[in-house]
Amino acid sequence: MTEHTSELDQAIAERLEPWTARLGADRKAYFHHVLRVLRTADLLFARSGEPGPLPSAREEFRTAATFHDLGIWAACTFDYLEPSCALAADWLIAHDREDIAELVAEMIRDHHRVRPAGGANDPVELFRRADLIDVTFGARRYGLPYAACSALMRRYPDSGFHFKLVELTVRRALIHPLSPLPMIRW
Repeated sequence: MTEHTSELDQAIAERLEPWTARLGADRKAYFHHVLRVLRTADLLFARSGEPGPLPSAREEFRTAATFHDLGIWAACTFDYLEPSCALAADWLIAHDREDIAELVAEMIRDHHRVRPAGGANDPVELFRRADLIDVTFGARRYGLPYAACSALMRRYPDSGFHFKLVELTVRRALIHPLSPLPMIRW
């Protein structure tokens, strides 16, 4: 994956570079998921009419998106929220951005929260909604047009990401039938 269509694509590719071997055949799928989540957050934010930079231009969103599911591969577990938070914290420390570490950790911990995590433009809730839109293939869109979601899927194809999630869920359910989805928060 050497061609990147934007500065955002390049920035995310660089952040994921150290994890290429761990991601293995899932690298492109995860890379595209991260970009779809960020672009979806941009669409949600733009739709709100609120002033300010788009989420994809904000460090807390870039970091949370890059690392939010990476613990699956880095720690080889489907109970991945805390490993993902640790990876994000390490990256922020290495880049002198500890000032946003708590926010990024909250964004990662609550991205599979069932209930809202704040107002629509709260970073934690905005990130949660963007991830949910992507995970549900746009079935839950929070007012975004379906065409916008499908355009993102065409720009950044699934590449097996959703199939991998199903595979991991089934594997986890067989081994831990009482805790098949440990990342879900109420």
